[in-house]
Amino acid sequence: MTVQNPWFLLALFGVLVVFHLKLLAEWLNLARFTDEVPPVLQDILTREDRVKARGYHAASAKIAVMQDSVQLAALLLVWWSGGFGLIQAEIQALGWTPVLSGIATLGCLAHASSLLSLPFEAWQTFGVEAEFGLNQTSIGTFIQDRVKGLLLMAVIGAPMATLILWLLQNVANAALWAWLTVSLFGLLMSWLSPRFVLPLFFKFSPLPEGSLRTGILQMAADLDFPVQEIYLADGSRRSTRANAFLAGFGNARRIALFDTLIQTHSEREILAVLAHEIGHAKCGHLPKMMLSGLLQSALLFGTLHFALLDPRLYSAFGVQAGDFAMGLVLFSIVWSPLSLLIDMLHGRLSRRFEFEADAFSKSTLGDGLPMITALKQLAKGHLAHLTPHPFHVALHDSHPPILERLHALAAE
Repeated sequence: MTVQNPWFLLALFGVLVVFHLKLLAEWLNLARFTDEVPPVLQDILTREDRVKARGYHAASAKIAVMQDSVQLAALLLVWWSGGFGLIQAEIQALGWTPVLSGIATLGCLAHASSLLSLPFEAWQTFGVEAEFGLNQTSIGTFIQDRVKGLLLMAVIGAPMATLILWLLQNVANAALWAWLTVSLFGLLMSWLSPRFVLPLFFKFSPLPEGSLRTGILQMAADLDFPVQEIYLADGSRRSTRANAFLAGFGNARRIALFDTLIQTHSEREILAVLAHEIGHAKCGHLPKMMLSGLLQSALLFGTLHFALLDPRLYSAFGVQAGDFAMGLVLFSIVWSPLSLLIDMLHGRLSRRFEFEADAFSKSTLGDGLPMITALKQLAKGHLAHLTPHPFHVALHDSHPPILERLHALAAE
């Protein structure tokens, strides 16, 4: 490990730049917060609501900065103390095959990262979220969710990682085949997730017969949008936040409404929210976002191909060359600033699509008012930051600020 190593310099520069950019974004975002209620929201928000929201965002930002600081300190400590080399040596001493040793390496580092994040997740959930009335998660549910996440990592993640490592060890042009494998796996998971993964975390039941169900099916028929089933999800078991989503392809579309959405919104507002979600499908946003993701992963795997074959990448972190599992971990560190830039471009595209979906909802219902009132309710219920700093939006947000969406919906 030497400062003359370009990979060492890239990695150090990357992690420090990403950390300070996030820190700057949080500071700028909090500085933009105001307790004043914009005129467009004075019918639903009070000054006390804004003071509460400011407190929530300040507390959440404190945890985010502390978590990023601890993670950065842990990374530098492991890196500069030779920790990566020690982990590699201990696993190689077991005498396992390269693929099994690689799985052990990835599993060890993934679990270490998860354990490092766990106290901050608990603090956010049972400290901040509870203090400001957003949390409904019990300690038992919190623990169960983490255990289920670990099991999913073992059942789904481990076999996929095994296949990727085998390709890297045994196949020519392995990065290309790994990219194709990951891409196909992503498509498969988009079908499997709502059927087998999400039911592990939420209880889904058919939406009862009534005017809401009838209205949703009629709207879907009018839009020539096939719906296989409409479900009600017990989101209130974890949070007070309202939500809805669509899943599936072709004639197997499924609609899921969180019970919190039904509890806090009128039927007309729910129809507006679902029209917005259908708008994403009708406007072709899903395939466009998938194509964007494929291009991003192609760039990642293309760069990875050269990185894994360069012994300087390994020496920059004090490990032996040729350990592709460790190489994947080390490359992810170097990749972090470019990943952040790509995420910013992806977020910009996503925010544009949100405006288009809002316009589709307005066109479908013949009036923007239902979506406007729905967004107002969401702003109140989610303690939204109404005037976030543009840099924070660019860095983190997949949705435009609510005020911008309201103004766009209100425009002729």
